[in-house]
Amino acid sequence: MRLFTLAITCFALSACTNIVSENGTSQWDFDHNIQFKQTKLSDNKYHLAVNPKSDTHFDKLATFMMRQSYEICGTYGFTIEVLKGIEKFDDRKSFPNLIMPSLSANIECASQ
Repeated sequence: MRLFTLAITCFALSACTNIVSENGTSQWDFDHNIQFKQTKLSDNKYHLAVNPKSDTHFDKLATFMMRQSYEICGTYGFTIEVLKGIEKFDDRKSFPNLIMPSLSANIECASQ
């Protein structure tokens, strides 16, 4: 019985570990309820697309992109080149039904 309990505990804990997914596949951050795609372009360069949901505000997407960039590079000194998806200050008031594109950027890590 103890062996069975130990096996179930180990299985449950292994489900909580970070899983490395294939390059460019959709991933979820369940803590922030955000879907994103991360693609490795070269050794120090990545493409990150953060997909908005109808109830996700731009500030949450931008903060997630900054934190994910730090997570990817492992240190400060990275460069974020935003490609599309910047929300204007009054977009939600002027266009309440506007479907915003994904916040998309290239991230370049500092050379080691």
